[in-house]
Amino acid sequence: MANRSTTPVDAEIPAGLNTIVDVLERAADRHGNVPAIICGDKQISYREYRHGAANLAHDLRALGAKEQRVVLLMANSIEMSMAIYSVWGAGGAIVMLNPLYTERELVPLISDAAPAIVLCDAAALGKFAPIAEAAGVKTVVALGPDGISYTDWLARDEQPFPEPRPERGNQASLQYTGGTTGLPKGAEHDHLEILHTVRLCDWAWPTQAGKDRWCDVAPQFHIWGLCMTSLTPVYAGATLVLMQRYEPGEVLAAFQTHKVTVFAGGPSAIFHGLMGHPDFKSTDFSSLRLCAGGGSPFAMETINAWEAATGTVIHEGYGMSEGAPISLNPSEGDRNKVMTCGPVGPGVEASVVDVETGTKVLAAGEDGELRIRGPQMMQRYWNRPEETANTVRDGWIHTGDIGHLDEDGYIVIVDRKKDMAIVNGFNVFPREIDEVLFAHPDILEAAAIGVPDAKAGETIHAYVVPLAGAELSAETVIEHCAGQLAKYKVPSSVLVVKALPKTGAAKVDKIKLRALSSNASSIR
Repeated sequence: MANRSTTPVDAEIPAGLNTIVDVLERAADRHGNVPAIICGDKQISYREYRHGAANLAHDLRALGAKEQRVVLLMANSIEMSMAIYSVWGAGGAIVMLNPLYTERELVPLISDAAPAIVLCDAAALGKFAPIAEAAGVKTVVALGPDGISYTDWLARDEQPFPEPRPERGNQASLQYTGGTTGLPKGAEHDHLEILHTVRLCDWAWPTQAGKDRWCDVAPQFHIWGLCMTSLTPVYAGATLVLMQRYEPGEVLAAFQTHKVTVFAGGPSAIFHGLMGHPDFKSTDFSSLRLCAGGGSPFAMETINAWEAATGTVIHEGYGMSEGAPISLNPSEGDRNKVMTCGPVGPGVEASVVDVETGTKVLAAGEDGELRIRGPQMMQRYWNRPEETANTVRDGWIHTGDIGHLDEDGYIVIVDRKKDMAIVNGFNVFPREIDEVLFAHPDILEAAAIGVPDAKAGETIHAYVVPLAGAELSAETVIEHCAGQLAKYKVPSSVLVVKALPKTGAAKVDKIKLRALSSNASSIR
């Protein structure tokens, strides 16, 4: 059974929005004096947002950004926000990478993206400049304190974005998503696809133009953070309260200081962290009207506890780097259905097919692999024709997620076909951790899996078989991983076993590993 929309999709893009750059142009024209971003003790209006972004766009055009990719390695900031629109305004495509990644993680990704420029936080220039050079990039620009600040761009005369402007079909972003084998894949999106992303978000969670105050805690390099900081609030001219990092006490203080109306919380771990803070019970949530969640499953207990304390429900959504959003629980009326990801938006189609062939469409309520087709979905992976062919079949994106459509056409996720964990909203592919474990000189065999966790959604557990005569300690194994992986990928515990269970094809049986408990000693 398929869930289809008959609404013509092109007609729903508002007039005058040819590319994503026009989203900022429209906000500056309509809401020029409205605060666009509040970040710590700094603040800019929408007119200043466009002013600074346009001036940086001219600089990037002069550095060769047009029709090229630009890597952004930055924490949340006003400079990061302006840089995103500056790259688009210069005619380039953004490549958002995690600044906490190690050299081992970054060099192959930057090499794959083949950017003309790397933009990074000035404080981390010493780390990123050699990495960029190792990946073949000669131009590295340091932004923020001790580098080029947004105030420098505002100090120059205002000018429009460079001409010629990008076209709808031009490459706009590469969003890297982990691969079950080898190097992560870059999901390639053009301007029209990103325009449909903001259209769909606004369809489900309409913003009160010039009035709403959004609070985002997710990093802007993440697909959720990008949507909830640089896309959706700008689309409607709302004020963004941008948190530089997730500190529960600071987030709760921001709710009161800035009278936050929309909280783009994201994964369930964020809500757990806030509810567990000593200041949570004394926080005034009276201005809050909408809370958005996604990136990891929510327990009914979490949803009920949040609503009881704040008076607002959590509206869950579902998306992926290949295209977001896919489905969202609408915020208006009584169409929010807890424990589902909501219905697909106008112009999007979803169906559930059998796991074995991926061709037989299943009935409502019957679990299988979800496949999606819509104007916001990618057409290809960057430089990955084989993986594109495996994922995009007959125009459908095969998600690798297992679930069903209920009687109302709402999407329910129950499992994942692909071997992936979601830790605090971040996709973690155990194969990458396996490779790091194998590199340890005292490890003969190793395997990592995701296991359920009440706060993080999932955590990574590793199973290792030591070489004959070798002694392993938790500290050495975890320290080894910490030097090679971003923090959220590092195993939270290690189990030392005599052997790993194998399938008939002599491959490690990760299904059995999840049930393994006897004959194993846990070292933490």
